[in-house]
Amino acid sequence: MADVFCIGCDIPFELNHQGLCESCATKLERDLIRSRDLDYSTRGALASAEQREELYNRVIRDYGTAYELLENPNKKKKTGKTKRSKSRATQRKREIAANAIREYTREDVFARIEAFLQEREEVNFSHVSQLVYETYYKFKPRRMGRPGKKYKSLLKVLQDYPELFTVRPDEDNPSLFYIRLVD
Repeated sequence: MADVFCIGCDIPFELNHQGLCESCATKLERDLIRSRDLDYSTRGALASAEQREELYNRVIRDYGTAYELLENPNKKKKTGKTKRSKSRATQRKREIAANAIREYTREDVFARIEAFLQEREEVNFSHVSQLVYETYYKFKPRRMGRPGKKYKSLLKVLQDYPELFTVRPDEDNPSLFYIRLVD
């Protein structure tokens, strides 16, 4: 029963040697002529160059340029626009990027951290880090700190200024740090 279904339209018919019904075989023939693969076409294989051109023009005139069975080899794949995410997290990231300060210096960053810490006594370092990364656009710790040093984290930058900030690890969790202004 599997060999009676046309591979073009998936309907049971009498099939030719290619596994196509009569209707799909003629569609394939026209598609081969449209794509100018006349060497594979039964009507165009033995035709001269003028006859091939006439055959192509007749198929286009009578049936149009749209492919019927094959996929158009010249058709460009759609590169549609990706939909903008509407998740809260994505919207928040866009809002932060839109409001972030783009031009800043080390003094600007330190002044913002000092103002934040003056309102509080001692805070979890992650709060300071979040403040800096949300306030300054694409914050890079490498640009901060003492000249000639390349820092990999904001924590290392602030630890290198003991005259301004006191950074201490938590007693129970050594990966957690607290920061406060020097008295």
